[in-house]
Amino acid sequence: MTLNNLKKILLWVLVLIFVLIVWIKFPLIFKEWVFKLLVKPPFTPEAFTSLGPIGDIFGALTALLTSLTLIIVIYTAYLQRQANIHARDAMAEQLRQAGKAAKNQLEQAKEATKEQLEQARESTTQQLDLAQSTHRAQLKETIYSNFINTYNSLINYKLAKYNSIQIFIDGRVWHSEEIFKEIALYFLGQRRIFDLKLSRSEIGALYNKTLDNIAGADKGLNEINSYFLLYQSIYDLINNSEISEEENVFFRKTTSNTMSNHEQLTLLWAATYFEDCHELVKNTGIFSQFYPDELIPFLVTFFEKSCFSHPDTLSKWDQYLNNQKPT
Repeated sequence: MTLNNLKKILLWVLVLIFVLIVWIKFPLIFKEWVFKLLVKPPFTPEAFTSLGPIGDIFGALTALLTSLTLIIVIYTAYLQRQANIHARDAMAEQLRQAGKAAKNQLEQAKEATKEQLEQARESTTQQLDLAQSTHRAQLKETIYSNFINTYNSLINYKLAKYNSIQIFIDGRVWHSEEIFKEIALYFLGQRRIFDLKLSRSEIGALYNKTLDNIAGADKGLNEINSYFLLYQSIYDLINNSEISEEENVFFRKTTSNTMSNHEQLTLLWAATYFEDCHELVKNTGIFSQFYPDELIPFLVTFFEKSCFSHPDTLSKWDQYLNNQKPT
């Protein structure tokens, strides 16, 4: 309800109060008016009879006042209705504003919740990635540690096997390096091998005969061949382990560096004939020593390039093949 409407209602209340007062005082006013202005003594019946039309006039006036009162009541009801309409509209507007505010708050809450969920999801993802990364690092470290331990165990076992290779000749014990040196020097002295005058089987027969000549036919040196097969286990471990290519090359080179030049020459001779030894040297670069030019035709004929790792040997290998191509 506005201030103007309130003033109007107060005005009508005052008017009604005034009318009520006049209505209560009306008999006295009427008496004074009749007996002082309309009827003067002497009070005869004819004088009172002349007052009948005046009474009728006041009856009409009563009806008029009643009508005015009804109109005022109707108008007051109208004003009240308008006030109720305004109040209802104001309440509806307040409800709309409240609904709009609630909707905005709900949208803000949804956005905040969505952002919190997104942050929580991102945080969880980061934690999961970190946990997975840490797990992979720990697993890789464990695998690498197991590889190192196994590799060292095999190298130590190979060394123990190497030191166990010995024979008793002419009253003294020949140890492994002396035996490999004797075999290697005899091998390097066989020009017919390097001139490609012997077949693979003939080279193998000569190798077995050499071992018999050194140790004696009744003793033999067959443990040398079983010793060489340990390298197969070492290279299988390196190739099957989850290590980088650089680490793979490093451990293959480290393995070949544990061999002396005479041991490598003995393995080179044995691998020419024995299939197991021939297979184990492939893709290993195990022959890391430098070989003179006269050995290159023999190497190219009986071996693959992947068996060698010395850069000069590989360079001479390529030069030899290029020279063999027809011009």
